[in-house]
Amino acid sequence: MEEMAAAEALENLISEAPIVQELKRLDDQMLEAQKEYEREIQKLRRVYQERQMPFLEERDKVLARSEGSEDPSTGTPALKGFWVQALLNHPGFEDEIESYDIPVLEYLRTIEAEDLDKEFADKGFRLIFHFATNPYFSNSSLSQEYHLDEPNRYNGEVNVKEMAGCKIQWKAGQDVTMGKVQKGGKKKKSGKEKIMEPRKSFFRSFFRSLKEGQDLPEDVDTQQLCMEMGDEDMDEEEMVEALMENGYECGMALRTQILPYAVRWYTGEAAPDDEDDEEEEEEEEEDDDEVDVEEDARQERKAKKKEKIEQAAQECKQQ
Repeated sequence: MEEMAAAEALENLISEAPIVQELKRLDDQMLEAQKEYEREIQKLRRVYQERQMPFLEERDKVLARSEGSEDPSTGTPALKGFWVQALLNHPGFEDEIESYDIPVLEYLRTIEAEDLDKEFADKGFRLIFHFATNPYFSNSSLSQEYHLDEPNRYNGEVNVKEMAGCKIQWKAGQDVTMGKVQKGGKKKKSGKEKIMEPRKSFFRSFFRSLKEGQDLPEDVDTQQLCMEMGDEDMDEEEMVEALMENGYECGMALRTQILPYAVRWYTGEAAPDDEDDEEEEEEEEEDDDEVDVEEDARQERKAKKKEKIEQAAQECKQQ
C-alpha cells in the first residue's frame, strides 16, 4: 500500500510540474485541431454516402425483381437468400447463424446503416434490417443500435457503453430463438413433457440489449465466451464488456464490409478463403503440416456452412 501511495504521489508531482502543464496545453491545442480535422472528414464522408445511395437503392430494386422467381414472397426474389448467403460467407457471422435462422433471413429485403447523431458519428450507429412480410414475425424491420463513449484520443480505443436491440414480435410457434427440450415429467398420451428453452440463434445474439453495469444474460454460454476471449478467469463484468465488444465488431463488419460490397460476399469473392496467388505462394513455403491443418479447417468451415443450408432446406420441406 505504501509503495502504491508513493508511486501515485510521484505521478501527481510529475503531472503538476510547470513544464508538464505547458506541454499539456500544447497537447490540448493539437487535440482540438485533430477534432476539427475529424469533423471535416465526417462531412466529406456524408457527401460521398449520399452519392453512393442511388447505387444501393438500385441494388435493392434489382434484387426485388420477381420475374421468373420460384418464390416471389421472399425478401430478394431475384436471388433467394441473397443476404443470408452474404452473411454466411463472412467469418464474423458464419458461426452465428443456425440452420433454423436461415429460412427467416431469406425474407430479408435490405439492410440500412445510419449514424445515431448526424453531426457526431463517434456517438454510434444503427443497423436496420428491412423484411418482407413473413410467417415468422410481424415486424417490418428489426434494428440494432450501438452507443459509444467518446473514443480515447490517445490510443483510438472505442468503448461500447450500450447495445439496444429491438423487440421481435414473433408469431405463435415461430420463435426460432426458442427450442423444445425434453424433460423427465410425463404427460397423458404424449409421453415425456417438452418445454421451450432459449437456444443459440442469430436473432438472439445479434439483436441483444445490453449496457455497462447490467447483469450477464442467462442465455450466454460463459464457458464458450471465455474460450473465445482466451481468458478462463473473466468475471461477469468483463463478460458483459466482451459481449458488447463482440457485438460492436460484428456491427462494424456488417456496416463497413458487407453492406457496400454485398454481392462480393454473396459470391464468396470477398471471403478470406478465396486466396490470391501471392498468398498461395506463401503457403507453399510453409511447413506441410501447417498447410494441411489450415486446409482441413477451411474444408470444415465449408462443410458446416453447406450442412446448415441443406438442413434449413430440409426443415422447410417438412413444415
